[in-house]
Amino acid sequence: MNLFLDQLKKTLPHAQERFIYWIGQREQVRKAQEEGEPKPWTGDPILQSYRFCNVRRMDDKVSQWLYENWYHPNYNHPNMLMNVVLARLINNPVTLEHVGFRKTWNQVSILGALKGWRDKGNKVFNGAYIVSTNGLTGDKLDVLFKHLLQPLYLGTPKLDTSSMERSVKTLTGYWGLSTFLGGQIVADLRWAIEGTWADRLVWAAIGPGSRRGMNRFLDRPVDCGMSQIEFNTWLPRAIGLVKRHLPSIAQRLEAIDVQNCFCEFDKYERCLWGEGTPKQRYPGS
Repeated sequence: MNLFLDQLKKTLPHAQERFIYWIGQREQVRKAQEEGEPKPWTGDPILQSYRFCNVRRMDDKVSQWLYENWYHPNYNHPNMLMNVVLARLINNPVTLEHVGFRKTWNQVSILGALKGWRDKGNKVFNGAYIVSTNGLTGDKLDVLFKHLLQPLYLGTPKLDTSSMERSVKTLTGYWGLSTFLGGQIVADLRWAIEGTWADRLVWAAIGPGSRRGMNRFLDRPVDCGMSQIEFNTWLPRAIGLVKRHLPSIAQRLEAIDVQNCFCEFDKYERCLWGEGTPKQRYPGS
């Protein structure tokens, strides 16, 4: 592993080069896996050893499951926003299959189904997203329903479906919805309800991982502060780089996908430079 990574550092000394490299290699892994080719799908030992999200967000298993089982069959349903918020809070297809898409929103029924599922020893949440109770004590499910889901249902906002940015700003006015989580919800709504989403190719909500990844891309200190406005000022540069070097991949991507790539690139760089390793191992060798 060390010989490969040492050579990679010499061959691709600049972070922007490695960003393009990571996208190309991760997409190669996806395509080889889907086509049933035998492992290893890449010679990169980091990508062989650890789990990384796909380059295109909608290629990930959870996103595919949600689209096929919740969003496409119930496209434009009046309760879609509530179901999308619930889906991304839980983020676990096994749990969501048990609860089912809720055409009628009944908090008592949904909460009871989730607690019953948990009481049988089942895992409710997927740990991919950090879903916090923001310091409030008590049962996590009770807190989320009381402070977020029920108020959101009772005061369901009218979203501007011509704009990812404005829709995210509307949602982040609710308790517990960070810019990142709001961005993930709107990224799903883009496939679940009618809208033009005119800025989907140029705007994406920043998250902690994508901020660190963008800082690396710009050769800045990893933990350097970055606002949402600044992130989207630099985002077109990254999108343009992908279009120039990986045109066949770029044509499948929206801005949220490039944002996602920055988060995964940060994980890759941490491993490359010995700063830590991703949480989940992957049997890719």
